[in-house]
Amino acid sequence: MIDNRIADEVFGRVEPAHFFEPVHGRIFAAITGMRRKDMLVTPVTLRPMFDADEGMAALGGPSYLGGLTGSGAGLIGARQFAQQIYDLAALRALIEVGRTLVERAMDTSEEINPRAQIEAAETLLASVAIGGAAAAPKPVGLGQAWDSAIRKAKAVANGTASRGAMIARFVEWNEITGGMSPGQLILLGGRPGMGKTAIALAVAVGAAAAGFGVLFISREMPVDQLMFRIIADMMFEAGSAVTLEDVISGRLNEGDLVLAERIRARIDDWPLVFEEPPRLNVTQVAPLIRKHQRQLEGRGHALAITIVDYLGLLEPPAKRQNREQEMGDTSKELKMAARDTGTAVVALAQLNRGVESRDDKRPMLSDLRDSGSLEQDADTVVFAYRAEYYLKQAEPDHHDRKRGDWEIEMGAERDRLDVYSAKVRQGATQRRKVYFFGARQAVRGADYMRDGGGASAWPT
Repeated sequence: MIDNRIADEVFGRVEPAHFFEPVHGRIFAAITGMRRKDMLVTPVTLRPMFDADEGMAALGGPSYLGGLTGSGAGLIGARQFAQQIYDLAALRALIEVGRTLVERAMDTSEEINPRAQIEAAETLLASVAIGGAAAAPKPVGLGQAWDSAIRKAKAVANGTASRGAMIARFVEWNEITGGMSPGQLILLGGRPGMGKTAIALAVAVGAAAAGFGVLFISREMPVDQLMFRIIADMMFEAGSAVTLEDVISGRLNEGDLVLAERIRARIDDWPLVFEEPPRLNVTQVAPLIRKHQRQLEGRGHALAITIVDYLGLLEPPAKRQNREQEMGDTSKELKMAARDTGTAVVALAQLNRGVESRDDKRPMLSDLRDSGSLEQDADTVVFAYRAEYYLKQAEPDHHDRKRGDWEIEMGAERDRLDVYSAKVRQGATQRRKVYFFGARQAVRGADYMRDGGGASAWPT
């Protein structure tokens, strides 16, 4: 109630049922409900909900809410307090399970069946281990699971559902990933200069253009710099000759500015939002996603995709002995954030320098930096590779006999970008060659050349 950002951080970690005092559970439930509607929560805004609450009256009435804010201790260790509340709730549940087991074991009024008692004990203990009996997921039988999967397959086939979020103007990404499904963790890896951020922006803008909500968390680049790229890209699509450097340096004529305003009006309601936190622990990603889910729902959109640029700049959950362990913890937290929030998370990842020492510099799964668990936790791993980047570094002299072969190879790779999957948990790996325009740091699918680009390139 003192700082609503803290409330957003602990949602999902603590439930109303975890509080020992029932009134505190009801207060937390009220806070949760109001924050889901993005409403301000204070003792004043909560008071009307507890005017007739008998439990609150026994504690002194609604003024008790104000008394709860008298100590600022929770501002310092909110996550630790939340974990303590959860742990104590688990211990109380364990005590209750123990009592139940003792009572059942001593009850000989019915048929004695030790095996059934053991199975019941295992079920009760499992319910505590996964968060309490109220939070325990119900088991699903084979036939029920079969029917559910068939219904989903039919919905995809008849067009009433999709395999995941699809993006406009970059169909190759859809083909490689099979659609960005809720709960997926997709890693986009590549060495510096390969176009990872350009791909990420193409995914973000393309998804927003198709009506899917997108949260872009940028830890590497300020939002202004990302917007310079998007402006240059979309003005280029609309027929302007401006480059990224023109936008950055302000070399825009009157016609360019008029065009920029026209594009601005067209994209005004696209559900794409940016965050550029100066520091971000990976445990804060899920609360950040939930905050924007609520805000986008208020605008009539559902948040489908979260993009993190990039993985290595997220702070790990806790300091560990080495970087590999920290990255493993980070990737697991990101995967859980995707599952808990029901969004697809696309995280950019750097690759080891070992790529540069090989003759074949195409990335492999073993090149993922600092952690082998990145490959394990990810549902899909996509790599970006530009042969043009390395060919420019190896340009032979004009009098060199290899110059002719180099020019032929360079001509084939100019403005081209290889995007390919090295792991797809639910499908086959695929490879596509798309277009990368360095002057605008923009990525285009092969259909761009077929359609001729132009102002009709994006949905209106």
